Amino acid sequence: EESINRDNRIDNLKTRLSEHSSISTKEIESVLNGAVEMPSEMAVNLTARIDQVLLHPILGLPLFFLGMFLVFWVVWTVGLPSQELMDAMTGWIQGAIIEPVIQPLPTVVQDFLINGIWNGLATVASFVPLIVLFFILMAILEDSGYLSRSAYLMDIFMERLGLDGRSFVMQMMGFGCNVPALMGTRVMRSQALRLLTMLVIPFALCAARLQVFVFIIAAVFPHGNGALVLFSLYLLSFVAAIVTAALFQGVFKNEEPFIIELPPYRIPTIKQVLLRGWGEVKEFLQRASGFITFGCVAVWFITNLPPGATGLDTIGGQIGQFLSPVMNPIGINPHLTLALIFGFIAKEIVIGSLAVIYGLNSVAVSQQITDTVTFIQGYSFCIFCLIYTPCLTTIVTLFNEAKSWKFTLFSLVFSLGLAWVASLIFYQGALALGFH
Repeated sequence: EESINRDNRIDNLKTRLSEHSSISTKEIESVLNGAVEMPSEMAVNLTARIDQVLLHPILGLPLFFLGMFLVFWVVWTVGLPSQELMDAMTGWIQGAIIEPVIQPLPTVVQDFLINGIWNGLATVASFVPLIVLFFILMAILEDSGYLSRSAYLMDIFMERLGLDGRSFVMQMMGFGCNVPALMGTRVMRSQALRLLTMLVIPFALCAARLQVFVFIIAAVFPHGNGALVLFSLYLLSFVAAIVTAALFQGVFKNEEPFIIELPPYRIPTIKQVLLRGWGEVKEFLQRASGFITFGCVAVWFITNLPPGATGLDTIGGQIGQFLSPVMNPIGINPHLTLALIFGFIAKEIVIGSLAVIYGLNSVAVSQQITDTVTFIQGYSFCIFCLIYTPCLTTIVTLFNEAKSWKFTLFSLVFSLGLAWVASLIFYQGALALGFH
């Protein structure tokens, strides 16, 4: 009977509307009361309780950065021993399998296969477990629903820089790889917001840079401080983005409102996390393998030509010496300079090229860097590698998304200049304070 009465009231309301007759407020309320059920009070569920802490206006950001520090602490504490295990494995493969097989070949061919290809690939391969661990941890943060909340936490601060919470999420996505982060800016309707966000995304500490930093930090810093040093580079990536946004917010003015729906917290399943992690690693390896092989071969040729030349007398050595007036003030020697040049192609090549440049395996290269590079030189190198021009794939994606060669070229020149200035300030400042 109640259902019939409700239907009659609705039919009567439709008739009155079609006749353009006046309708009283009581009639509308009567229909709504019969058709809409309004809960008297929203139940405070588990997600709301967790958000009261994690999204707290005072505690929220410190807890977020504490969580990110724990990510890098786990990467350093667990990932570094796994890298050493892979070093031992690749060393055994070289000694037990590769060297006996290629022994009949001419010496120059053996040198090319071992020092030109194998050492570079093996050095990069030794960091695969660390990269796997990093992607798994990021998958846990993303699938749990916490990563999207970082947009809410940072929105007010980012708005002052001409960005919004989505820009921060894209920056976080860039920690896996800058390419999908740049493509993710398509969700932004404001062209100014897109361009400014694309300008800061390449500063994100991507997985390729991560392995470079772990390699250098392990060589020049005490093991006990490694996680803190690694986390400081993560913070510096945000500082670079903040400085850039502050400088150019007047050029790229954004007035687009920001709305975000926060998903409920979930506990990611082991299968889901492993599949996500493996998918990211597989894509990383497919993207990087060709670049690494090409880079290592190219480095071998320019560090072995002209025939009979060694060290700084080779083409590579001459290039490093030519750039010394620019790189010496920031503490980067010719060998590291040459590695950075090939990092323009892909950052994964940097540590592989160091193995080729020195003609050593990863363990011996690490010891060589320990003996020849001071900790302030190593950190200056990391700062430069963090900020300078992104890899070739990122550059192509940047152009495809921005649809402008002028903007793309400006982004490359600006990041290169900012990297040099940041490294100069750190290195010369450290020297002035008495560090060597």
